[in-house]
Amino acid sequence: MITYEEIVATGLPLDDHKAIADTLSVGRIRLVKTEIGKLTVLGTIGMTDGNTLLDIIDTNENFRHVRYPLANGWLDVADPTVRYLLDSLCSVENAAKIKALAEQSDPVSSQEITKALEGR
Repeated sequence: MITYEEIVATGLPLDDHKAIADTLSVGRIRLVKTEIGKLTVLGTIGMTDGNTLLDIIDTNENFRHVRYPLANGWLDVADPTVRYLLDSLCSVENAAKIKALAEQSDPVSSQEITKALEGR
């Protein structure tokens, strides 16, 4: 939900709802449940890095409860715990590639700007 303070912070004229919406849309994403399996990992970060990550998960007892959902294509990369796990096990680049599978753009509409300004 967009706030009046966010709108004012853009520095744009308050009557230009489209320009405000476009400005506030830059970089906005939302996470969408996205279940992946081993082949998705390999296809996303490549065979070498993918096999390294999968070997760590498959051989380390700390990840014993991650193995089953990953093997069955049920590992949700929108889940905060899974995203943290990826950050701790992968390079920044590879973690970002896998996490991006669950990210969709979340643009702000002109109507949201109007509603926020009317409700101030």
